[in-house]
Amino acid sequence: MSEPTPGDLLNDLVDAHWETAARHAWRQYQERGRGAIVFPTASSSNGDRQPLRYLTFSDEEAAAEGSFSMLYELIESYDPETQVVIAVVLPDERTVFDVYEQSPAPPEA
Repeated sequence: MSEPTPGDLLNDLVDAHWETAARHAWRQYQERGRGAIVFPTASSSNGDRQPLRYLTFSDEEAAAEGSFSMLYELIESYDPETQVVIAVVLPDERTVFDVYEQSPAPPEA
C-alpha cells in the first residue's frame, strides 16, 4: 500500500472534521474577514486537543508576492458563503491547502 499524498491527508482531515471547520470558518469570516482554517499538526498537538487556527493576511502586498502567494490567491477568491479555504502544515513542514465546498454545516445552537 502506498503512502498517502499530502492532498489525501488534507482531504481526510476535511472529511472527518467538515462541520467543525465550516462553522469555525464562517464565524471567523464574520469577525475577521477573509482567511483560511489551519488544522494543527500531529507533531504540535502532543496528544492534546488543539483549536483550529484562522489565518488572515495583514500585509496583503507581501502575501501576494511571497511564499504564500498561492494561498493568498485562494483566500482572495473563494466564496465565503459556500466555500472554505483549509490548510495544514505537515510534520515535514510542507504546507498543503485547498478550497472546499460541501453541504453547509448546521447552524450553531
